[in-house]
Amino acid sequence: MERETTTFKTPGGHEVVLKTYLTAREANHLKQVLYASIKMSMTDIASGKTEVNDIPATSLLEQEREALKTVIVSLDGNQENVAERLLDLRSEDYDAVVAEVNKVTKSNFQTAK
Repeated sequence: MERETTTFKTPGGHEVVLKTYLTAREANHLKQVLYASIKMSMTDIASGKTEVNDIPATSLLEQEREALKTVIVSLDGNQENVAERLLDLRSEDYDAVVAEVNKVTKSNFQTAK
């Protein structure tokens, strides 16, 4: 079964094809990338501690990179090395792509109410 995709153009005119949703496996992988660097012990969890104050910026960047690799199908019709090729675009194009990818991944990282 082929997954539904959507296409949009960056401010610089680059065509980006994105998956419209994450599978549970993909969402769990992105969570794993982030959680791997969070310092929280089982004692903290058992005591009900829910706040995490120190998330290294590098882990957020790694999660963003993994999200780009996971969600983007192609850039300008080319499926090869998309996450790396994005880094060579203008900053506003990259930011536009990240914003679109975040729309797809956002529902997988809702905070508890």
